[in-house]
Amino acid sequence: MSRVRVSIWLAELGGIGKSPFAPGTVASVLTGIPAAYCLSFIPRAWLAAVMLCLFVVACYASEIAERHAGRVDPGAIVIDELFGYLVTVIGFPLGWKPILLGLILFRLFDILKPWPIGLLNKEIPGGIWIVLDDAAAGGCARLVLWMTLMIWP
Repeated sequence: MSRVRVSIWLAELGGIGKSPFAPGTVASVLTGIPAAYCLSFIPRAWLAAVMLCLFVVACYASEIAERHAGRVDPGAIVIDELFGYLVTVIGFPLGWKPILLGLILFRLFDILKPWPIGLLNKEIPGGIWIVLDDAAAGGCARLVLWMTLMIWP
């Protein structure tokens, strides 16, 4: 299999990005929740390394897939949703509140792109920009999730 095909497959998370209904949400649910569960067993000291590796792979795969598609940030690229959702929930205790609230908050921030997230999504080509706006959405969602869980444990 060629480097381009593997990159597209990764960027689309094995075809999930071709979902006719809300591919970003579908990707967050089908890959983000299981990934968060699996990563909950990794020692916290390793989580940063795992997330850094995922960030690099997501940027690279998104870059190749975007070039192949011939347009900026095509909707089929959903590996960034996986990364953004994990930014939101990684490190919180595993349970329905962080998982579900994290999903809702991440998707809201990712879809609405309020300031400062919108600054990162200016139709600039490149895999890093595809991933960075979702990372920012995940960071904002994480902050709101943390505050919510402090009030509603």
